[in-house]
Amino acid sequence: MSTDHDDTTTGKPSFRDTVTAGLVQKALEPVLRAVRDEVASARREIGDRVSGAKTGLVLTGVAVAFALTTLVLLAGFVVVLLTLVLPLWAATGITLVVFGVVTAVLAVVGIAGIRRGVPPVPSDTIHEVQERVANR
Repeated sequence: MSTDHDDTTTGKPSFRDTVTAGLVQKALEPVLRAVRDEVASARREIGDRVSGAKTGLVLTGVAVAFALTTLVLLAGFVVVLLTLVLPLWAATGITLVVFGVVTAVLAVVGIAGIRRGVPPVPSDTIHEVQERVANR
């Protein structure tokens, strides 16, 4: 027979249950706060990475538009200028190479921006959490 008064018939928790629940809550409070802080940090980091990917996508789109516009508007002009000194086939070939290089550089920069943000994994936050756990 227990000396604690447990009134299970009325559904009220005993004094020991109330005290235990309070102690558990106080013990878990710092852990819960740390978890909330880490989740907030992960959200911020994912937001930053998605923003970087978005910028990379915009730059890639601009590179494509730049390439098309450049080819349409400037290729003819450059070819005409070069035909003053070179045969038509050489002028056209040089123009193609120059515009191809510009397009490739812009595409590489844009793709690098996309890779920085994809997949949007909060690797910095994960690394910090792993360090904290290892140090405890």
